[in-house]
Amino acid sequence: MQNNLNLLMNSILEAPVWVQEVIYLDIQKRLKEKLASVSNPDTTGEIYSIFVPEITFKGKKELETHENGLDFNIYKYLEAASNNLRVIDITLNNFWTLEESSCYLAECIKREFIKNPSDPVLSASVFYIAGEIRIGEYVKRLNKINIEELDNVLRKQKQHNQEHPEERLKAGEIMISMGYVANKDIDKILYTKEEAKKRFILSNLQKSAQQPAAISQHSVEYEAKIKELTALNQKLAAENNLLKDKLRAIFNIQNKNKQ
Repeated sequence: MQNNLNLLMNSILEAPVWVQEVIYLDIQKRLKEKLASVSNPDTTGEIYSIFVPEITFKGKKELETHENGLDFNIYKYLEAASNNLRVIDITLNNFWTLEESSCYLAECIKREFIKNPSDPVLSASVFYIAGEIRIGEYVKRLNKINIEELDNVLRKQKQHNQEHPEERLKAGEIMISMGYVANKDIDKILYTKEEAKKRFILSNLQKSAQQPAAISQHSVEYEAKIKELTALNQKLAAENNLLKDKLRAIFNIQNKNKQ
């Protein structure tokens, strides 16, 4: 399987060091600007996209037998997990959004085909991005609030929205107003969810990767055309020689008759 992220990385790593340095500095600067209000870009332990899903024995058996006749993408995910690929590699290789990828991963975890991440942040991220849980449950799984506090939030949200239907509040806003979480925490969660809906396709790199095959195909077609034209030329030359022979024969007969 072609690893699309490796195509991108290799194109960068093959560049001169002085180019790599500028790329590194530019990306670092942009990340700090883009994520400054929602997270610390240097915290790698909580980056969901670099998580490596671990397939279970049950998952390996399902991959071999297709016993349950599941969505084909589930088997694609299991195949990738059996090769120890990261979430980002699985997602990019299949041209999925992170949201789509998370839906397949969440389904695999629920069916015990893939182990649920031991890190509560990663586990909660999978199910939240997949749309399996709401923001209140997500925050609870991070141990930022307990079940009683979550019930209070939902109760207050329901009451407020019934009394003020024109000014409806979301659970995140209620949690902030009750002091359970900070604005930054909710911003990070919502930002991650929104970004997960975006699709990233390495179209230019794919064209480059496909170019040798395309050139090879053109070469084969070109050689076939040359052979076809050569054969046609030989056929026309033979017919031309035959016509000349016939004309000579006619000319000779006419000369004999004149004599």
